[in-house]
Amino acid sequence: MRPLRPLGRRLAHWGLALGVAFVVVLLSSNAHAYPFMIRHGYTGCMPCHTDPSGGAGALTAYGRAQSDLLLRMRYGESNESGEADSTSGLLWGLAPTLPEQLRLGGDFREAYYSNKVEGVPAQQEFITMRADLYGDFKIGRFRAAGSIGYIPQGDLLASLTPNPSDNAISREHWVGVELDDDGAWLLRAGRINLPFGIRMIEHTLWVRTLTRTDMDDSQQYGVAMSFARDKLRGEVMGIAGNFEIHPDVFRERGYSAYVEYAAMTTLAVGASSSFTRATRDIVYGVTDYRYANGVFARYAPAESLVLLGEADSVYQSLTWNGHRGGYAAFLQADYESLQGLHFMLTGEAMNSGASGEPVSLDGWVSVVWFCLPHVDLRFDGIYSSLGTAASAGVPASHTGETTWLAQFHVFL
Repeated sequence: MRPLRPLGRRLAHWGLALGVAFVVVLLSSNAHAYPFMIRHGYTGCMPCHTDPSGGAGALTAYGRAQSDLLLRMRYGESNESGEADSTSGLLWGLAPTLPEQLRLGGDFREAYYSNKVEGVPAQQEFITMRADLYGDFKIGRFRAAGSIGYIPQGDLLASLTPNPSDNAISREHWVGVELDDDGAWLLRAGRINLPFGIRMIEHTLWVRTLTRTDMDDSQQYGVAMSFARDKLRGEVMGIAGNFEIHPDVFRERGYSAYVEYAAMTTLAVGASSSFTRATRDIVYGVTDYRYANGVFARYAPAESLVLLGEADSVYQSLTWNGHRGGYAAFLQADYESLQGLHFMLTGEAMNSGASGEPVSLDGWVSVVWFCLPHVDLRFDGIYSSLGTAASAGVPASHTGETTWLAQFHVFL
């Protein structure tokens, strides 16, 4: 079993991360994109999020109110007025109200992670998943937004500093202009979350990792146009590459886009497409062409139940190294037994396209408890059966992997 990191270093990491979190508590209000909000008739993201396609950026004042009214457990309280509690404001309502033009946010997520691969000693460690601050400033039709944070390990593709660990990061930063009076059309340029598929916090889902479109550190620089009008919303982005990657030959360039149609207030269906080219693939070292296309849906057959699903195909062409096509898909059922307590089942299937590779499967059992204003606890148990292609006379096989993840999340 892999030991936990030395206590002194871990406490130092926690101290820095909690310091960021303390500033977050003082200054901000934030929440991730929760696609299960379709159970309340929210098919779009713009009313609540400053990012038009949803994400981990700052919330609007309306979004802050809805997080209080619809997300957190009420413990039997009645709210006949329909007004958000004062705790939905900054510092639980104790901080001064910000100007309407300025929105601040933040995100602190700490996790205990345990992973056991069949035949290999278990890994156990604490992980600071996020310790970020966000800001969004608007003057007339002009917008500017960005994030800054600290990460002890990982997220190197978003790193502003060149260290192997303990880095300052910025997952997104952009400037933009609203092209109409109500902000339905937004043109942005900068480092932006790629518009593709369902935007959700489970960034390790295979649909996100295989298509390289997670919200963790897969953002790219480029120019994006988003729109949200009546039942239709979408976004298209021209990708200029990730400027945190050096040298330039490793940067991917192309496009990414999605469109979603709300057939009903409780049903939305969409399609995604992307293409990128890198002169030198960061893994294989040769010219790499990557294509991804897929469909997704969100459906709430009852207010207590939301079904999310996505299926994507990927195709990769490596110069002088052949071609391969694969796929990834997931289906998730989210049951809210009472407000603020969610039980989720998720099933996944994936094949990366390697010759002779059998399909990989996994299943998630998750519990999420929005226990206090802007605080939630989450527990995930994941079992994976990972397919490995045949090689050097060794037949194709499957390897079992068990993961346990417990998370503490503050999105003040």
